[in-house]
Amino acid sequence: MANRVLIGNRATGGYGIYVSQNGENVLDTTNALQFDSRMGASVIVHSYAQGTITANTSGTASASITHNLGYNPLFAMRWNTADDLSGGVATKVYTPCEAQADYVEYEEEEESASGDASFGASVAHLNTNTIKITNAFNVGGDLDTLSRPVLYYAIVIFNETDFTGGKGL
Repeated sequence: MANRVLIGNRATGGYGIYVSQNGENVLDTTNALQFDSRMGASVIVHSYAQGTITANTSGTASASITHNLGYNPLFAMRWNTADDLSGGVATKVYTPCEAQADYVEYEEEEESASGDASFGASVAHLNTNTIKITNAFNVGGDLDTLSRPVLYYAIVIFNETDFTGGKGL
């Protein structure tokens, strides 16, 4: 039987109250603790994922992240494009956001191009077992030949029930 509760000095944390996960020894586990008094409020990581989503010419593209928790969990998602990478490391990241616009481009007082465009990335609970991340970069109308950037994403899914109304952290 593992030591689950410690009130006192923990070798890797100092003085406090500590409770380990079921089956873990609170004295030497390197996994997340069930409770750690040093944290004002802590959530336990369930899983994480990262990847890319290539936008396609027929609209938006997406990735589905399956967590199989059976409820909508709290999550934190960040994204960027290749322009925000340096040596394979993100120098800038963005929270989920999406914008849409109509555009008209004029050339010497004559209308020459028009259409609509959308930008950004969104994330939503698809159901109680899956989160969907969408690459919303798309250009329609006369400029639909413009390139659509690849979206690079990272998401952390927590065991905590989503208290943000689907917005995430």
